[in-house]
Amino acid sequence: MTEFRITHEIHEVHPDIREKLTATTIEAINESSSRSAEDAALVLRHKLGEIGVHMSDAACLAAVERIRSGKTLRFEIERRDGDEEGDDE
Repeated sequence: MTEFRITHEIHEVHPDIREKLTATTIEAINESSSRSAEDAALVLRHKLGEIGVHMSDAACLAAVERIRSGKTLRFEIERRDGDEEGDDE
């Protein structure tokens, strides 16, 4: 199962990022429904870039294939280890 992870730092700055990613992904896939999965992945990558999100070609292709096969996308918030107050970095 493919999971799409968002870092905790991005989620704090953009709390609506999951909804925005999902909506943009669905829009891109609908817009490119008659294209190959690879072409749809390029459209998706471009659309995500428009909202300031950079996703690898492989992740875009996985998202396209997942939605086209009737599955849902899950964007998970990834917390780094030792995410506490007082961290040096």
